[in-house]
Amino acid sequence: MHKLPKGQKNNSSPARYQLLILIQLITLNCWADLSDLKVYSPIVEKGEMGLEILGNTTVDNNNTKDGFQYHELEYEYGVTDWWATSITASLIKPSRESLKYNVLGWENTLQFFEQGKYWLDPGVHFELEFDDENDKPKVFEMRLLFEKTSENYQHTANLNFEQQFGSKADESTELEYIWRSRFFVTEEFAIGFEAYGAMGEIKDFPPMENQEHIIGPAIYNEFKIGNIEIESHLVWMFGLTEDSADNTFRWQIEFPFN
Repeated sequence: MHKLPKGQKNNSSPARYQLLILIQLITLNCWADLSDLKVYSPIVEKGEMGLEILGNTTVDNNNTKDGFQYHELEYEYGVTDWWATSITASLIKPSRESLKYNVLGWENTLQFFEQGKYWLDPGVHFELEFDDENDKPKVFEMRLLFEKTSENYQHTANLNFEQQFGSKADESTELEYIWRSRFFVTEEFAIGFEAYGAMGEIKDFPPMENQEHIIGPAIYNEFKIGNIEIESHLVWMFGLTEDSADNTFRWQIEFPFN
């Protein structure tokens, strides 16, 4: 759990800016939805490894939105003090369907500057998703990351873009946002809220009632069982629009180790 700044990190490397330019050139057309719910921090810790299990499910009186499930397993490693990489595997259960394999993913986070050097900590996250088994288009996703920590408060924002590629790719471009605010009651326990939104095709946003927007309270806890460190996130969110599920429950469990 990223709390207050943990001291100075090394200065940024020119290599990350070259990579960022490449990412920006690739992400000219994008696509997104609200299936995998997670807040991404721009802060990277060199040498930190971790196993993460996360998921979400919906509860709604409308059976076309009720019972959706998403489950993901992720292994992450902080390669440098500005670059972390991870491998993910996910399962998905659309409403009124059974649980099935979803995609494999390769994710990378780049931290631009040492934490706390400027008023805002920026970064970028990008991901490649592969799903040869279901013959779906592959996906490239980019997230712009922003985080502000002040005393016991922390605010994190993500602006998400996705682009499909492959024989069955959709050329549409959609926009998604994520926001998290939390207050650290202690170093190990925080309360706050999270908000997620899928606004639709950026060239022609649909009416608000046809967009997905959810928001709700969250608790974050860090504890130990024996020598095992565990970080947990529990979030309950309610829909703000007609196309949003009435209730969405999100959980995340992390096992950091070095």
